[in-house]
Amino acid sequence: MKTLFFALAFFANLTSFAQSQKFDLMIKNANVFDSRTGKVLKGRTILIKSGIITEVTGSAVKYIVTKTIDAAGKLVSPGYIDTHIHPTDVFRSYGPLLEYLPKDSLDLYRQRITDTYLPYGITTGMIMGHSEKWLPNIYGWQNAPAADQLDLYTVGGAMVSNQTRTPYINHSMVNSPAEAKQKVLEYYMLGLKHIKLYWKLKRPEFEAAFKTADSLHMKVYAHVDQNVMQIDTALKIGVRNYEHALTLVNSVWDAANDEAAFRAEMKKFYKPGAEKNGQLERLEMFRFIHDRRPEAMNVLIDRLLKNKATLSTSIHLMAEPFGAAYLINKPDTSLNLAQLARCKENIKIFMTYVKQASDKGLTLRMGTDWPNGGQAFISEQLLLADHGFSTARILQIATINGATALGLDDRYGSVAKGKKADLLIWDKSPFDNAKNFSATKTIIKDGVVYAGKTVNTN
Repeated sequence: MKTLFFALAFFANLTSFAQSQKFDLMIKNANVFDSRTGKVLKGRTILIKSGIITEVTGSAVKYIVTKTIDAAGKLVSPGYIDTHIHPTDVFRSYGPLLEYLPKDSLDLYRQRITDTYLPYGITTGMIMGHSEKWLPNIYGWQNAPAADQLDLYTVGGAMVSNQTRTPYINHSMVNSPAEAKQKVLEYYMLGLKHIKLYWKLKRPEFEAAFKTADSLHMKVYAHVDQNVMQIDTALKIGVRNYEHALTLVNSVWDAANDEAAFRAEMKKFYKPGAEKNGQLERLEMFRFIHDRRPEAMNVLIDRLLKNKATLSTSIHLMAEPFGAAYLINKPDTSLNLAQLARCKENIKIFMTYVKQASDKGLTLRMGTDWPNGGQAFISEQLLLADHGFSTARILQIATINGATALGLDDRYGSVAKGKKADLLIWDKSPFDNAKNFSATKTIIKDGVVYAGKTVNTN
């Protein structure tokens, strides 16, 4: 009798809830991807009000809504998150980079970033470096989200130590640990919650910047390679978020013992000057380690896992110069067929370690770091599928993993009550065929159906 009473009371409350609220959007008959568990929940209704998901339910109760979308059993997933983008990559396509973003063209520049990502289903992006003279404008975009624009978050300029030459526009230079500390404090006082430490940052400045940011509960991301400092050292300092899977090999590289043999191998297989293709050289480094002491890579991955680290992908950029990527390829025409085949074999070796890291439990997150970011994002999903990643894992890498690493999982990364209504309704499900990662999607941003041109990448 009590069970019946509580059931009736629950139904009455649910009905009252449905009748007392008016929702902006309802998506019914949706097969919702649960990014936390990797499972698909069938027959769900998603209720949205003021750009926020109010409820995800299996109830058949009638609701008062302004607009209804019948998903008709299609897959619905969270919007994508690219954790490593650069406006310089986007703007460079339009000519020389500007010292300042012109005030009368700010809407145009913001739209260029949006057009590079949002039509492909990427609803949130993290900027990992830009001119500090652009920062007031970019931070202004971060604080003024809009339904028809990519949600942007930003670090300051990626920090580097004092150099004899002027640093690249993406970087901010500090001359001492005291300056590094002060720079972090400046970012914090501005309102930034994230910083990036670049590989040209020497250890004293690196430690000062990290300790200052950590004490302020800021999120710290580090691009560690080129043997200025290795990941092992950064882990001991306390860094947990690393940029680019390609940097793994640099942190197991023993320059004193590896360099001569490696250069001889490069000379054997390639013409002089091949090292100018940075991806080619890096892939050869992975092969070199794989052939001689793969246990070093295994140990590094285990240390990253033990320290609960995260690692951005950036794998499209490794494949594109060899015609091995999707959607966009700009092959290195200086390579002969045998060299090209060798490079493609090296990509498989590189991806073996990326897959190993993921299988062991290391948190991978999508970070393209490439000019055509939206296309590169889809390409990375297809490349992950080609190298044995499950559809569920790829979707997690593209959504919740990035949100969590950015400290934004209270707003993004899952289809759940209280989250921003950034959603993708898939025409074809990648659970049916991994090639459907390139399928057309209806993009919902802030609870509004994106009116811009969506991209059919099939």
